[in-house]
Amino acid sequence: MKYCSVVAGLMLLGAAGLAQAQEPEKSTSSGVFSNEEAKRGEAAYNANCVTCHGSELRSTDREIPHLSDKSFKFGWIGKTIAEKYELVRDSMPPKEEHSLSDQVYLDIVTYILKFNKVPAGDQELKPDLEILKQITIAAPPG
Repeated sequence: MKYCSVVAGLMLLGAAGLAQAQEPEKSTSSGVFSNEEAKRGEAAYNANCVTCHGSELRSTDREIPHLSDKSFKFGWIGKTIAEKYELVRDSMPPKEEHSLSDQVYLDIVTYILKFNKVPAGDQELKPDLEILKQITIAAPPG
């Protein structure tokens, strides 16, 4: 019986050591995009997305998802920036997917984040999927 307890204890210590050795995931709470990037995203959103998704990121069409409020909370928080970036890039605008540059799609994503009170930082994001996969969208403060 004592042997089992010792083995179980060693296994827990080993697991704790592995957890510490892994690089922690980044989140948007640390300000992973710039205000300038979100500003460019707002201009691109207004030129390409506003007709369907609305100026307040709330569509009047029930078939088109809102990009703010509860829709943001349940559809974006906990996801990675890569997931949302790929979704937007691969499906928007309808029937014109991939019609914008990768950076413009990412700028639009940062605008949606900023609109929903996710804090900006000093550095710009680049459309590098390996990096974007490591950044989780956190609930905005407040």
